[in-house]
Amino acid sequence: MDIKFTSKLKKPTDIFNLYEQLGWNRFLKLEMEKLVFAMEKSFYVLYAYKANKLLGTGRVISDGLTNAYLCGLGVLPDYRNRGIGKELCKNLVEYCKNQNLHVQFFCEENLVPYYEKLGFEVFSVGMRPK
Repeated sequence: MDIKFTSKLKKPTDIFNLYEQLGWNRFLKLEMEKLVFAMEKSFYVLYAYKANKLLGTGRVISDGLTNAYLCGLGVLPDYRNRGIGKELCKNLVEYCKNQNLHVQFFCEENLVPYYEKLGFEVFSVGMRPK
């Protein structure tokens, strides 16, 4: 599969459609312009494209000095189990480590085994307001 990993979003509709297809926008409820703004304001973003189709993405939120938080890591269901998520994650972590940042990642509990296979370990309990 010819996948290109890039930090450049080709079209604003790409990220909006990806978030819609992943079901994330049911929770976030973001307009396309606000979602694109969030991506642009991230410390680092990586997109996985096959030709002109956005298959997956991930991003880093950081202060640029000490901490980096991976978030928004997802791949279209039809393209999972092909190494795309693994490659996105690997590149995001490598980018952060090259910046001497402490990487953290919060995920849903059912995804813990997947991320443990990628070299993460459970270290804390995440919390959010009800």
